[in-house]
Amino acid sequence: MRFSRIGEHTIKCIITEEEIGDLGYTLDEIMSNGERTQEFMNYIFDLAEQEFQTKFDMGIKTVRADFMSDHTLTLTFSEHPGSSGMMEQLKDLVNSLIGSIPKEKWAEMQNAASQRKQKEDGGSQKEPVTVIVQFVFSDIDILTRFAKLVDMEEIPWNALYRYRDEYRLIMDLTMSSEADVTRLSSLTDEYAQDICMGADKKAFILEHGKPILRDHAIEQLREL
Repeated sequence: MRFSRIGEHTIKCIITEEEIGDLGYTLDEIMSNGERTQEFMNYIFDLAEQEFQTKFDMGIKTVRADFMSDHTLTLTFSEHPGSSGMMEQLKDLVNSLIGSIPKEKWAEMQNAASQRKQKEDGGSQKEPVTVIVQFVFSDIDILTRFAKLVDMEEIPWNALYRYRDEYRLIMDLTMSSEADVTRLSSLTDEYAQDICMGADKKAFILEHGKPILRDHAIEQLREL
């Protein structure tokens, strides 16, 4: 198990499947988003505090989990300490991904990002680093009020799913400006119950959640 700091607001832990098993957990439990998941994440976070011999003054913790080809699990813990916190943790997570990309590939990925909207045939260009965020709401009325107050220059792709007793608004903020994300963060503090990030979280909800609005969810909620 290896720990590292990424920026001011983010901690990364790399742990193997064997180590997860030694701690008494399974991968299914970790990804189930249940009590055992929270128990495991809290334990890892406590170990991180011991590793760095400090007490992290973290607000709302969000976790990105990435399964690697070498059968390790990378856990990225980020804080959300107020109205500017979401922007900072997005920067940390994106910078973490960027740091893992070989330098010779960076120019190619930057070019792919700039041409993303012009791609028509889904060809062989590599996808840019993406920032997928889920906003969690416990009440549809609160979500509707949130949607009507979203102020962005251009609303990106977004969809609404229901998972258990929660409403999950999924948004792709890859191409969004810092100003847009900052305004969105302020709304999130007031209306959303939680946020989580990562393409893997999106894939989980798309597979296990119940679709309500598969596209343009914010735009449709505004019409209610």
